[in-house]
Amino acid sequence: MHLEKSLIIKIIIFLVFVLFILMILIDFFRARNMQRPLVCFKEITEEKYNGTYYECTSFGYKFYTFTKEDNSKDYGFRIIFSKDPIAEKYGEQNE
Repeated sequence: MHLEKSLIIKIIIFLVFVLFILMILIDFFRARNMQRPLVCFKEITEEKYNGTYYECTSFGYKFYTFTKEDNSKDYGFRIIFSKDPIAEKYGEQNE
């Protein structure tokens, strides 16, 4: 009985992990097509660094897009607590 409970818990943890990885992969391919992620807890859109910055906070990561004035785009993912790559890339030269 105890073995069955621990096996069920391991299976549930594995499935949650697989679903999380699947969601990140789906969001990555959506981002490549300039679509927003599946789940956003918090969205920010603001004008900065001579362009439009969009950020979506999801499960443990943030998705961002940056559209410059010449309509070129930069996008990516980062861990919630990491530094803003757009600020590092564009912020210093434009301020």
